[in-house]
Amino acid sequence: MVKRYNQLSTWIMAGLFSGIVVGLFLGDLCEPLKVVGDAFVGLLRMAVLPYIVVALIAGFGRMSLLQSRRFAWCGGLVLLGLWAIGLLSVYILPHSFPTWNTGSFFSASLLEPPESIDFVSLFVPANVFRALAEDYIPAVVLFSVALGLAIGSLPNRDLLVTQLDLLSQALTRVSAWVVNLTPVGIFAISAHSAGTMSWAETSRLQAYLVTYTVGTVVIVLGVLPALICSVTDYSYREIMRVTRDSMLTAFATGKLLVVLPILISQTNRLVREKHDSQSTGGNTGRFDPNQVDALVTTAYPFPHIGKLMGMLFIPFAAWFLGRPMVDAEYPGFLVVGLFSYFGGPLVATPALLDQMHLPHDMFQLFLVSGIYCGRLGDVVGVMHLTAFTLITSTALNGRLKWSFWLAAQWGVLTVLIFLAFSIGLRLTLKQTVANMEDREDLIANLQLLEQPVPAKILKQASPNPSPLQPGESLLRRIRRRDVIRIGYNSDKLPFAYFNIRGELVGLDINMAHVLARDLGVSIEFVPYDPQQLRRQIADDCFDVVMSGLVGTLDRSVSIPHTSSYLDVTLGLVAEDFRADDFRTLQQMRTLRDLQIGYVDISRSTLDQYRKVLPDAEFYSISESHRFFESANQLGLDALLINAESGSAYTLFYPSFEVIIPQDLKISMPLFYAIGNRDAEMREFLEHWIHLRTKDGTYRVNYEYWVLGKSQRPAQRRWSIIRNVLGWVP
Repeated sequence: MVKRYNQLSTWIMAGLFSGIVVGLFLGDLCEPLKVVGDAFVGLLRMAVLPYIVVALIAGFGRMSLLQSRRFAWCGGLVLLGLWAIGLLSVYILPHSFPTWNTGSFFSASLLEPPESIDFVSLFVPANVFRALAEDYIPAVVLFSVALGLAIGSLPNRDLLVTQLDLLSQALTRVSAWVVNLTPVGIFAISAHSAGTMSWAETSRLQAYLVTYTVGTVVIVLGVLPALICSVTDYSYREIMRVTRDSMLTAFATGKLLVVLPILISQTNRLVREKHDSQSTGGNTGRFDPNQVDALVTTAYPFPHIGKLMGMLFIPFAAWFLGRPMVDAEYPGFLVVGLFSYFGGPLVATPALLDQMHLPHDMFQLFLVSGIYCGRLGDVVGVMHLTAFTLITSTALNGRLKWSFWLAAQWGVLTVLIFLAFSIGLRLTLKQTVANMEDREDLIANLQLLEQPVPAKILKQASPNPSPLQPGESLLRRIRRRDVIRIGYNSDKLPFAYFNIRGELVGLDINMAHVLARDLGVSIEFVPYDPQQLRRQIADDCFDVVMSGLVGTLDRSVSIPHTSSYLDVTLGLVAEDFRADDFRTLQQMRTLRDLQIGYVDISRSTLDQYRKVLPDAEFYSISESHRFFESANQLGLDALLINAESGSAYTLFYPSFEVIIPQDLKISMPLFYAIGNRDAEMREFLEHWIHLRTKDGTYRVNYEYWVLGKSQRPAQRRWSIIRNVLGWVP
């Protein structure tokens, strides 16, 4: 049996490394292997949930009430001890981060908030069949334990428990058949991952990835095996022999659930071997072959150390943003994090970002890191379940021991390992920080989509140097001068603004270049003042104003303009940690002394907000960026702004978040203003907007400037066959 498992481990390792080699060699040509990997994972999952149900019902069904209490007491204490190790690791590891001061972070795309999770359905099995179908593991476990305890109180329980044991053995045999395919499945998964995984964003995650890896290595190879060896009779070699197949499979598949049958089978075998050897030596304690099944399946739904290690991302985010967490912040953070992770990382991470007043933009990087860290977390989960099972079963059988000298030896060895890794980690991270992308490099990718036409940017508004001749239209003057004068306001992100390189860019600036190219002329960009726009148009300062100009009743009467080319949604911008205060009108009405700023909002729109928030004060400010740079000095709680512009500002100021109140959604039109009340120019622009909408130009620009979707052709994954040997194009 041992020889068989050693052979399986060898084949799993061979499949893993050969898959990585093939992936690096073939690159994205490995895409078809995804089907093989998905099929393998599906086969692994096929019998797992039924096995959990049957094993738990049978395990608790054969226990007496006293045994169930001992089970809960011993298991609870061991679980608390393991959680303490995980939380302590989350506290210690961030202290390896080197000193780095930065106050900004840029994300090139917006992230929708994660879907809310129905905690009642997750934990309460109102419909056990739905819980089984949707993988609500806690609910399935609760149902199985309750049914098992009920069976345990029946007089003829042995008959049913025996049948459940047979069914459990059958499900184990099915899993064993699938396990024989593990080398093939892991080869397909590792080849696909190595061949198609993008590394474009890992430069910003190196510190987190390296730290998480170090923590995983120390816990899996040092802390948890040392704990097991210190309080039980199991040796380090026995522990690693039992867990290596499961850890390799969990890392390759990214699914801890699918390795439970393998882990239970091998752990059960180890416990049986230890019991037999001790019985031979005179210890005749009773061996329960179903104890391991009950322990593993009961512990699985609870957060394991690998999941808790995901909390490390919050100190990393704080360090990355130049606001490293202090020791006084950790107790509350760790306690809240522990309970948050009962709902999973997608629920816990945004909540913890809120708690620590960190921008939600960081959640995007957390999702990217999950490709790698989630797999490492499952490796830790395997060792966590092994430690829980071996220690708890030893305690239940009355064989728990404590060797001070052995614990001291393991403790010293673990400390030395951690110090060595910590020193290496700090040196590595110093180099990482030195090579990390600056904010300028991140923002610099927001450039015009095509080659711009020749353009001149004026610093002040002034009348056109070539006045209109008698009877001359704007179009004729534009063609006579070969120049179109376009009004802009650089406070109109993402429609018009200066990027970090000092270039005038944005959606409307991009469309201005398209318009000039269509006319075959160059551009003079002339700045306008929203308060003086009417007079500046009357003074012939612009031919067209293209700068995210919001339609208002006053402007529709006094300024000639086109029809709306885009409707934007009015929203609020507030600091991330206060975003929940503005989700609904009811929440906003509970705020005292609420003060809201606004820039370039129509009177009718402002009246709607004043009507629903009668106790709030509204203040006009000259430029939007003043709010982001000095909201506290201005005494403002939020900024009233269209959500498209507000979202763009959060790219530069990531500690703010855009909120659209659920019960107050207001749309506002954007249009282009036209100089000299020129009907011919207005008709031309209407036709031009219609054509550019139909041919997709506006859609492409909207996706790039507002939604943050890159329009650059996706680069093919680097591979040896293409980039080194040149065998394929």
